[in-house]
Amino acid sequence: MSHDIRTPINVIRGMVNIGRHSLDKPEKVEECLNKIMLASGFLLDLVNNVLNMNKLESGGVVLEHKPFDLYQLLEETNTVAEMQAIEHGLSYVWDVEHSHIEHRHLIGSATHLKQILMNLTNNAIKYNRHGGKVAVSCRELAHDDHIATFTFICADTGIGMSQEFQAHAYEPFTQEGRNDARTHYDGSGLGLSIVKHIVNFYHGTIHVTSELDKGTEFTVTIPLDMHK
Repeated sequence: MSHDIRTPINVIRGMVNIGRHSLDKPEKVEECLNKIMLASGFLLDLVNNVLNMNKLESGGVVLEHKPFDLYQLLEETNTVAEMQAIEHGLSYVWDVEHSHIEHRHLIGSATHLKQILMNLTNNAIKYNRHGGKVAVSCRELAHDDHIATFTFICADTGIGMSQEFQAHAYEPFTQEGRNDARTHYDGSGLGLSIVKHIVNFYHGTIHVTSELDKGTEFTVTIPLDMHK
């Protein structure tokens, strides 16, 4: 939990220091301010994850039904995740080509969709190795007159998960009890549980493929109403 909260705070502090030394460069200051806003929003979402966990478990969360722009949402989440990855010595690859997304204007809960993506990328970064890689992609699989179905994939070259642990990966506060993992990789164990709850609310699916010491790939498929 403390690691998840510290990361965006460190990004904010870093951008403040860069901005202080770039007061004669308005464009650089503006860039820092934009990144501070993104990182502070990420921090707010993390705090909300904790505060809303009880609601998620009790079924008390109601998904919003508001218009949003999928391109903008992906830009925001990937920008924050890329900054985190660089801080951890990782390479971060987006594969979100517009040609793969026919319908960008959708209706749904952008906040909860962000939670899915940020929790997955946060885990991919957190349970990786220095010099490793995180790759994120989005595709529109199909659509009818009202609903478009999207798949989001987050893959990493991290420590992976055992087959035994994968059966319990979505349980709250669950982490694999490996000595190396518990020593070097801190976390609350809430991320995947939150993702699973939100995916279920969306009537979507989540699938994991993982192998110890080789990495993990999560595939989330979600139907979303189109905004016409």
